[in-house]
Amino acid sequence: MRYFIHLAYHGQNYSGWQVQANAPSVQQTINEALQKLLREPIKSMGCGRTDAGVHAKDFYMHLDIEQTFDIPHLIFRLNALLPESIVIYNILPLHEKAHTRFDATERTYEYYVYFDKTPFLKNFAYYQGFYAVDWDKVVEATSFLKTIEDFSSLCLPSEDFKTNICHIKEAKWDVLPSHHSILKPLEEPMDVAPLMFPHTPTKGEVFRFTVTSNRFLRGMIRKIVGTTLMIGKGKLDLAEFKETVAEKRDFKLHYLAPPNGLFLSKIKYPYL
Repeated sequence: MRYFIHLAYHGQNYSGWQVQANAPSVQQTINEALQKLLREPIKSMGCGRTDAGVHAKDFYMHLDIEQTFDIPHLIFRLNALLPESIVIYNILPLHEKAHTRFDATERTYEYYVYFDKTPFLKNFAYYQGFYAVDWDKVVEATSFLKTIEDFSSLCLPSEDFKTNICHIKEAKWDVLPSHHSILKPLEEPMDVAPLMFPHTPTKGEVFRFTVTSNRFLRGMIRKIVGTTLMIGKGKLDLAEFKETVAEKRDFKLHYLAPPNGLFLSKIKYPYL
């Protein structure tokens, strides 16, 4: 029978979701725990592939399990066996053709930026307190994203995708009142304000980039954030940004935002 496993993970100590030959991954860690508990071979598929160091608040994997088992008991035993960086929320029985990757209709990521130097946020957000950023330009570049269809200029090369066409439904920056908001679920009610101008970050505030699309390409969000921040720092002209994307060329100045500020925060399925 096919099952979806709903989970979340802190990606700092992993090479990403996908099993890799010589590096620890979230998928491998869960597969090994399931195999130990169920005593049968485990082959799983995730809803996407996150980069090394990227986190997931909302993630699904699927697998086929032949034996019958008590779901609450297996969830308890899995969480006891897995490291603290991975949590299993639920195990859901579904029809045999259900697919966590191909059936997902929408994915939402969040990226966090903070401005007050602190030793407690480096694993969850990108420190920008040293830099002068023209956020007006960043927001203008962000609004342009919804007009793009082909994201060849804003992703890394990959053999996994036949096309670089994506349909972005939402892309925005907003202001969160405190650092505590970073780890909350996407749907958690928060005192959130749109990023308006002029705006000088006050103590404890966090800026959040939220983007929703039907699909994402390798390194796409980190390249979008990194490139738009370069515009805000005056290292890339907005007109050049638009022209480069329209012509599907590589940027002269290539920059990926670090993975620690990125969260996969919401996956939608038509049957969940």
